[in-house]
Amino acid sequence: VVEHAQEESANLSKRVKFGKKRNAEKGRVPNLVYGYDKTSGDYFNLTVNEVEARVIKRIFNYYVYQRQGANKIAQLLNKEGLVTKRKCRWSPQAISTILTNSLYIGKVINGKESVKDFLTGKRVKNDVDKQFIVDKPELAIIEREIFTKAQALLAERAEKFRLTKTRQSNKYCFSTLIKCGGCGY
Repeated sequence: VVEHAQEESANLSKRVKFGKKRNAEKGRVPNLVYGYDKTSGDYFNLTVNEVEARVIKRIFNYYVYQRQGANKIAQLLNKEGLVTKRKCRWSPQAISTILTNSLYIGKVINGKESVKDFLTGKRVKNDVDKQFIVDKPELAIIEREIFTKAQALLAERAEKFRLTKTRQSNKYCFSTLIKCGGCGY
């Protein structure tokens, strides 16, 4: 009975993977993404939500040109009473996800990860050559230049933190001025 159930689970996993691969090849976006609305009657088709698109542009502007960190940007949006697509408060993680999402420049990337073991659900990152990249310029909200600058700034801040354990923060007036004598954070 256990072997039969496991075999059935493996077959279901294969069918789901096949369907996801087909959708990925076509550049379909299956999840809700801030800045876009689902087209009624077509689960995979997106249209730009102009109100949310303005917020996306502000997020990139705050990050790239005003040098605000993800935490500060989340605070600013929450202070205005703005909410995420799922009607939640903004978090630094939500801001970081937006800053790294290439959909905002009209590039759909599917297949970044795959399930290594269907029994445990363990996921692994896929190499770029196994990903499905489809250009959809009609979905672009921001220009490539600002997106590229944001990626460079994210990498720079991550490297600085890795080397010096210094965070980019202006949450409080003493942020980044006090460090742990033991670990350096």
